[in-house]
Amino acid sequence: MGPNRNPSPITPANLLTFSRLILLPVVIVGVVTRHGYIAVGVMALIVLTDLLDGRIARRLGQAAAFGASLDSTVDFVLIYSLFITFYAVGRLATYQFAFLYLAMLTILSLQFALMAAGGAEIATTKLGKVTGALQYAYLLFLVALEILPGRPAVATADTAIFAALAAAIVASSIECIMRMWKMMRASRRG
Repeated sequence: MGPNRNPSPITPANLLTFSRLILLPVVIVGVVTRHGYIAVGVMALIVLTDLLDGRIARRLGQAAAFGASLDSTVDFVLIYSLFITFYAVGRLATYQFAFLYLAMLTILSLQFALMAAGGAEIATTKLGKVTGALQYAYLLFLVALEILPGRPAVATADTAIFAALAAAIVASSIECIMRMWKMMRASRRG
């Protein structure tokens, strides 16, 4: 079913999406104050809302560009707010935070460049969904560390998940650059 062109922005799916912004400070406070079970529970609820909002919109015939943009924006704010929080409380290494922050700036810059090159809205790349899923997976892992005991296997898992996320971010950025290059070449020809 295609996107509805003139829907009301107030839909059950959009309210579910927006609820993630309401829940975000609870996770942050849980992490900062070391109330791990609160952070884990609320983070699980956030992930659940992210899994359900699009499905609900499609099922109710309320899928629209506004909802898709809202979902992307809320995810972006949530993901990078939590990465900043984990860095600020010393639970994310400086090299990890530097990579993630530079990736955020790069992805945002590339998306704006794509929009300026003729895209009507922020472009979704094929690898964007994978990257977003890995970002959420890594955040879930970091939040779970609030209640898990430290063990060597945990450090190995941290390295593996971060490496997968880093690879996905690089690949997604390359995909975005290639899309922008193709759009610029097409606009020069046309």
